[in-house]
Amino acid sequence: MKKPLLTIGALTLSAALLGILLHTHNSPSGPPSSISKAETVPAGGTLKSKVESMTAAGAGAAVGISLQRLPSRALTKGEILEVIDQVMEVLRTGDPEAVKEALGRLDDVLAGKHHNAAAGIAAIVEFLKSGRDVRTGQAFIVGEGGMLTEATTLRVKLMDRLGGLSREAGSAAAALEVAREVLGRTGSADEWALSMRNMAWLDPDSRGFLADRVTAMLEYEPWRRNPSQGMLEAFDLIVHTGALNNVPELSRLIAGEEPSLGRAASVALDRLAAAKPLELTTMLNQQPGLLANMPLLRADLVSRVDLGDVEQRQQAENYLARPDITPEEREKFLSSLIQKGQFISHNLTTTSAPPENEDAAGARMEVLASTVSGWLQDERFAAYRAELTHLGTTVNQIDDEINADRAR
Repeated sequence: MKKPLLTIGALTLSAALLGILLHTHNSPSGPPSSISKAETVPAGGTLKSKVESMTAAGAGAAVGISLQRLPSRALTKGEILEVIDQVMEVLRTGDPEAVKEALGRLDDVLAGKHHNAAAGIAAIVEFLKSGRDVRTGQAFIVGEGGMLTEATTLRVKLMDRLGGLSREAGSAAAALEVAREVLGRTGSADEWALSMRNMAWLDPDSRGFLADRVTAMLEYEPWRRNPSQGMLEAFDLIVHTGALNNVPELSRLIAGEEPSLGRAASVALDRLAAAKPLELTTMLNQQPGLLANMPLLRADLVSRVDLGDVEQRQQAENYLARPDITPEEREKFLSSLIQKGQFISHNLTTTSAPPENEDAAGARMEVLASTVSGWLQDERFAAYRAELTHLGTTVNQIDDEINADRAR
């Protein structure tokens, strides 16, 4: 006997499939249909058979039908695999509304009120081993906490959920095994991005391995020619690992012909400077040719130093005294010490620093004023005293304004 069919616009799907995937939170007015309530699976039955039998009973009233809710309990591994298979079938239709609903149902199963982390992990790992995949029609978008709000393929979405469930359950082994397998071959850059994120989350000793994988990603020409959004987001792993060996490659990407790679490299380099100001400034002083073709960018990166830290201030002074620093670069450096901008974004593994508050800005201005006063007495900077005097005056004015605001 054929399963009943339900037609929505130009899309025809089995009612059993729609019954498990789609969900109306507010039932339409009128008497409830035979599939409007949440149901549990009887002993000896499967979730799929239960939905099919219920849907068959109510399929005659296709118009205004209240679609099947998921059971008000956690699903088993087998039931989750059934849902994943059915979601895959909906994704293959390409119908935007049906796809959105199906992915929402998958989120409910894997992260909803009644989800079971262990069963979800086991089901995801088994599905990923099958190698099957289908595109979702969505982008690769990172949300709060590094979790995706959109995923490009079903596998990417499941890898995203695998990382979250593994953190929740305190169980890393399965997700790390998947990550190492993915990172051992050049398949999908988006899958690499999620695998590196999951390793960063679940293995605190993985920084060395991840630094190597980031370098491999940057060097893989097919991905460089057509960078995916996942690859661009994976530049955050450079910040996570603090891999300074990638700085020369980042500088080449910034100066290269692929705009998206240049932007991603620029953001990563700026955030790397904020995370490791001493190490990066030392590197730039030891390698004068590094970023010599982008002197204003170099000045901005060096200005990330904390002048209240003795070692960082010494590196800033070494930079300021360099004979290869042009007046334009020096002016950029000095002005950037006053106003420090930063990139605010959701990232796969790292968190953006909050904007500087008034108290922090006031304390930084006091340190800067004291530092500039010392530089005015330093013979190494005698040729720049007019510039330093102007900087000192500006800093004192800003400091006075901050103190006046505090007194109000």
